[in-house]
Amino acid sequence: MTRQSTDYYDICVKQQKFIAKKEKAPDKLSDSSALNFAWRPGQEKNSILIEDCYIDGRGASEGLKLSFCSNVYVYNTVIYGGYEDCVDIVRGSNIMFDNCVFSIGDAKYHATIKGGAHTVYFKDCDFIGKYKTWYDGACVDLGNWTDYDDVPRPRVRGVLFDNCRIVEGRPILARVLHANAPKVFDTKGMVLKVPRLFTNLFFFLQRKGWIGKRRRFSDEDLKIYPEEL
Repeated sequence: MTRQSTDYYDICVKQQKFIAKKEKAPDKLSDSSALNFAWRPGQEKNSILIEDCYIDGRGASEGLKLSFCSNVYVYNTVIYGGYEDCVDIVRGSNIMFDNCVFSIGDAKYHATIKGGAHTVYFKDCDFIGKYKTWYDGACVDLGNWTDYDDVPRPRVRGVLFDNCRIVEGRPILARVLHANAPKVFDTKGMVLKVPRLFTNLFFFLQRKGWIGKRRRFSDEDLKIYPEEL
């Protein structure tokens, strides 16, 4: 996945600062971010370039939110985490972080990738700081529960780390739940694979509503589209 010329992208965001409002979301079912992009079926698809930006999610849920986005290239950008993560990716595909800095602050993760999102690359990136709790965290969390998982979705897959660094952080590079293990090149850090039995039980209890706070999406929202397979 390589950076194309600026003319290639439908949306170009360059040399800008995005600062989250210093307020929490009203409840656990809502979130907030410094910068977010989303796509829904029926809307026109847009390729996105984010370059030389500063994204500060402190005081919000996350710095950058990508919901069902495809063909996104984030280059030479600094992203500060909110109280959840620096970057939250739900569904979507073909997303590249190139020469980026993820500064975690008090967040749980530097990045979360869930909802069957696939083909997400981290190249020449730094993950700075310790995720919030050593027993329930990772630099990048793969395949955790999202309310879109009310129906069985494809696993998160096609995640790759190339020449990335954990700086002054804890040793788990990636935690794998409903996901395939990432490919890792020239990057130090552990890949923790949660046993599938535990993940299946966790998802079953979430679907039943016996644990966690959650939303119930419509059948249309839960539909799995060809590009997700």
